[in-house]
Order: sequence, then C-alpha cells, then structure tokens
Amino acid sequence: MITYQVEVTVPSDLTEQWLEYMTSHHIDDVVNTGMFVSSELVRVVDPSSDDHTVFRVRYTCESHEKLSRYRTEFAPALMADHTRIFGDRVSAVRTVTEQIWTTVR
Repeated sequence: MITYQVEVTVPSDLTEQWLEYMTSHHIDDVVNTGMFVSSELVRVVDPSSDDHTVFRVRYTCESHEKLSRYRTEFAPALMADHTRIFGDRVSAVRTVTEQIWTTVR
C-alpha cells in the first residue's frame, strides 16, 4: 500500500474553519476520486504551539499508478479550491511512503 501524507500547518485563528472544511468537504472529495481506499486525519499534539496547529492527512492507495493519476487528474483542482479559501496562510508538505511491514495485535 502507498500512503500519500499531507502535513498541514494551520494558524490558530483558522483551525476550526480549516477542520470544518477538511472534514465536511475536502477529505471526502479526495477519497471520492476513486484513487484512495482510506483516509485519516490526525493532529500533532507534541510538540505543540500557541500560534499554529499541525495536522497530518493520510490517504492510502493501492499503487503508485493510482497516486500518479490522482496527482495529475484531480489534485490541481482540489488544491486550488483549498488555496482559494485559505490562501497562503496554511502551508502543506506532501510525502509519499510505501508500506513494507505491519504488525497488528
């Protein structure tokens, strides 16, 4: 499995608006492209800051091909919508990881 992670730094005054947007629109829009099988949103609690919050959105897909298709066909419009609402006050770093080991207990 491939994980596409977006680490987002959100100023404190935008946190509630950003969370509402992500949980009621954006994450579902990404998953509804059909390129991902799951998503997860987490908040970084340590380290923390008074002026911003860091979130990580993890999307899981079955192949590099599907991720590539998402990035070329769907991501530009979804990212543009996010930028339209939040501008450059919210920053994001994207990484791709490939699962090599899992333990479940």
